[in-house]
Amino acid sequence: MTTATPDAITAFLDEHAIKNVAHRFARGLDRMDRNLIESCFHEDGTDDHGMFKGSAKDFCDWVMPQLEIYDATQHVISTQNVEIRDKKAVCESYFYARHALKMDGTPKELVAAGRYVDTLEKRDGVWKITHRHAVFDWNRLVDDMAIPSRPDVEDLMTYGQQGSGDASYDAFAALKA
Repeated sequence: MTTATPDAITAFLDEHAIKNVAHRFARGLDRMDRNLIESCFHEDGTDDHGMFKGSAKDFCDWVMPQLEIYDATQHVISTQNVEIRDKKAVCESYFYARHALKMDGTPKELVAAGRYVDTLEKRDGVWKITHRHAVFDWNRLVDDMAIPSRPDVEDLMTYGQQGSGDASYDAFAALKA
């Protein structure tokens, strides 16, 4: 059995922290939590989403109204590739994003798949994005394929919400109490 060296443990913890940034960003988008999104970037961080290019703060100013047009969103992070050199890193995170909306009263779903290519730096012991480049591999707008309505079941379900009214905020707050 081999034992982990201090360098291996540090590398593991750094990689975990770097990957967590992409997960927090996705949660911030889906909950429309501007503070959470901003926490993923260093103060001088930038974002390139194609239709938006600029500072992370300006990205938040741009993306929040964009998210409001959707009834719900879900950004799923999957494959992540990380390379670290000293206090700098690159993390490529595959995403699959679903956006529920209505167009002319008809339910639709916008599906986007691609990768967040992040450059990050560790400053004051914290990994954050210095530049994010959203690379889109494909997009589709499709008719909503919702299952038939079952009010007897739906009335018992808790549905996700954009904003701090989502059930996850209560669970995290209770943990801190």
